[in-house]
Amino acid sequence: MKKIVIALILLSSQLLTVASAQDQLTATIIGSGSPIYNENRASASTLISAGDTHILVDMGNGTQANLAKLGFEPRNLSALIFTHHHLDHNEEFVPIFIRSLLGRDNFSIVGPPNTVKLTESNLGLYSEDINYRLSKTQRTLAERKKAFEVSDLKGGESFKIGDILVTTLQVPHTIYTLAYRFDFNGQSIVITGDLTYSDKLPSFAQNADFMIIDSGGMIMEDGRQKNERKTSNKVTKNQGSNRQKKGGAHLNLADSSSIAKQANVTNLVYTHFNSTTVDVAASLKEIQKSYRGNIVFGEDLMVLKTDITSSKPKALNSYTIVDSGQRIAYSNNSIISLPQNEDDFFGQDANYIINPPSYTDNQNGTVTDNVTGLVWQQDMGQKSTLVDALKKVKSVKLGGYSDWRVPTIKELYSLIQFSGSVKGDKALYPFIDTKYFNQPIGNTNANEREIDAQTWSSTEYVGKTMKNDDTVFGVNFVDGRIKGYPKYNPRTSEPNKMYFRFVRGNTDYGKNNFVENADGTVSDKATGLMWRQADSNKGLNWQQALQYAQNSTFGGYSDWRLPNAKELQSIVDYTRSPEASNSAAIDPIFKATSIKNEAGEKDYPYYWSSTTHLDGPVQAEGAVYIAFGEALGEMHGKTMDVHGAGSQRSDPKTGEPTSRGPQGDMIRVKNYVRLVRGGNVSIPAKALSENRSEYSNKSTSLIGNSTQRLTTQSIKKGDNKFINRFDKNRDGKVELSEFKATEQRFNHFDKNKDGYISADEAPTGPPKNVSK
Repeated sequence: MKKIVIALILLSSQLLTVASAQDQLTATIIGSGSPIYNENRASASTLISAGDTHILVDMGNGTQANLAKLGFEPRNLSALIFTHHHLDHNEEFVPIFIRSLLGRDNFSIVGPPNTVKLTESNLGLYSEDINYRLSKTQRTLAERKKAFEVSDLKGGESFKIGDILVTTLQVPHTIYTLAYRFDFNGQSIVITGDLTYSDKLPSFAQNADFMIIDSGGMIMEDGRQKNERKTSNKVTKNQGSNRQKKGGAHLNLADSSSIAKQANVTNLVYTHFNSTTVDVAASLKEIQKSYRGNIVFGEDLMVLKTDITSSKPKALNSYTIVDSGQRIAYSNNSIISLPQNEDDFFGQDANYIINPPSYTDNQNGTVTDNVTGLVWQQDMGQKSTLVDALKKVKSVKLGGYSDWRVPTIKELYSLIQFSGSVKGDKALYPFIDTKYFNQPIGNTNANEREIDAQTWSSTEYVGKTMKNDDTVFGVNFVDGRIKGYPKYNPRTSEPNKMYFRFVRGNTDYGKNNFVENADGTVSDKATGLMWRQADSNKGLNWQQALQYAQNSTFGGYSDWRLPNAKELQSIVDYTRSPEASNSAAIDPIFKATSIKNEAGEKDYPYYWSSTTHLDGPVQAEGAVYIAFGEALGEMHGKTMDVHGAGSQRSDPKTGEPTSRGPQGDMIRVKNYVRLVRGGNVSIPAKALSENRSEYSNKSTSLIGNSTQRLTTQSIKKGDNKFINRFDKNRDGKVELSEFKATEQRFNHFDKNKDGYISADEAPTGPPKNVSK
């Protein structure tokens, strides 16, 4: 068993130097205790600092005394932040608020609902006292009221305090609670507050340097387990991690360590301890069942800092593949209930949740992908040639940044979501989250098809397509495919124009780091995935491919799976092609079976993914494949590479080989398989709601009947009047802000206490007495 390092970072004479470092983000645990009095621990409070910016998160009992020990004056705070309004988290807010008013700096106050009410009521209550104190320096309360802003947050907001980017997430607890992420200069710290299990937290905290989390479930020296509800830590293939029974207020160790593992945080910091003594060895053993990183048992006045020198330890993975977003299960031609182990069609995309998508609208024309770390241009503007786009991007200053670039095809594909659908050349639902990104459709008034809204990358094909055309890869977020598009119009020789969405940040994204293992497998140290080195050596239909993966025990591993579309695309080598390198478009560390293609030439296979592609009259009949050989089509009786090795298209899941479409895409049906395992995988026990975006410039009346029936079947809200009535954001569930009755009544329906009323929890009849 590996020994886990327990970081006990002690207060030193360097504290103030660290706290004021201009290029470093630090967290000082001001209070690490709980509501129970402990002479060695103040109640919950953490000071986040970067340069001259200082943010105090929560203000429990003892906060002022510990700040005084540091020599830190509350008048110098840039912001007061609440995770939630329990007394052990806000008990000393009033005196700290008043001392901030007596200072001369501007500051902010933010927190969950009732933060404004808490602030304004105390301001009124103590106005005479504050005015008296201010009068000693010839100032008035009316003047100082202009020095601060107070806001209620709901979760999902993003804003800056000084140079620190703050993002928020609502997490489940007994009252409305927020987690916060602080990003500065490539460093990140997450504070969760008190909570129970949150399936959104791993994405929110992805690759954070520190995650400061509730210490629920700690094993005490007297043998008791704090907040534990006797949940087993045994995890089966179908269960995922066990969750606490309803009624809990805090995490257990199985859940906190699972969240840390999924989030790939560098340091897991436990706080919120009570007055009893933790059995460190026993608790570590429990945590280590899931999380193998650095573990910190928080103490008052402990300083957490990242090493910003060249020797700074990096997270194991240099980039993370975002989940495809597909939550609905399909057979060969229709929607089915989520398969369980041993069921037909088990092992498809919907059976696995891997790094769920998470975005932050930065309110400045940019969107941050919280999973990949990439920052994106929200609106693409007008179509442009590749040459013009490469020139234009050098002068872009969007969001105050000047390091924008045209994305590679792997970066661009990270945004695709397979909750989208298309019907031939008709746009139905976009393959990108339009709550965050603008996505146009083709202008039919200008003789374009609705699907003619392709987005180009900077990745040029190393071979030629069609009639010896120079080709650039792009993603079509209207029809859900990667294709190579001619760089020049073959009729006019003029440069073609496409859309471009610029990107910045995480320059390691898409760069593989393959290591050959001694057992016929290859590990990608960049993504954390392990691949089988050889492929299936034969073609299979989609259902057979799923079974092949589920039945494999190669290398002694029993958790092989068919990769989803985005995992499979991550191992394409776009510097290779049959034409340019006489090889498959994959690193030669892999073994790729050669085939004779439809033109009678040596080529390489298409490989199945586990992802269904919704297109055509029977929406569920196709599944995504990646072409590691030439993406062939038949045009004017001639078979040719029409889209390039590395394209992503789709084949019928069953049937007979043929050719089709305006570019005659060759249909093979029996494609090859390359197995994958590893990554941050969760296996849902039941079907989940799917995030289906809408085009803002397109009427839903254009949606075909067959697609509409598919949607109704796939999302339970369609059959539930309660969900239909209250689900304003159409995510298939109802949250408190959408509910029109009391919080008490909301909690009555929210059986699993996850902060939402799902279709399974909602009453099946019409809403009754909801105003009471």
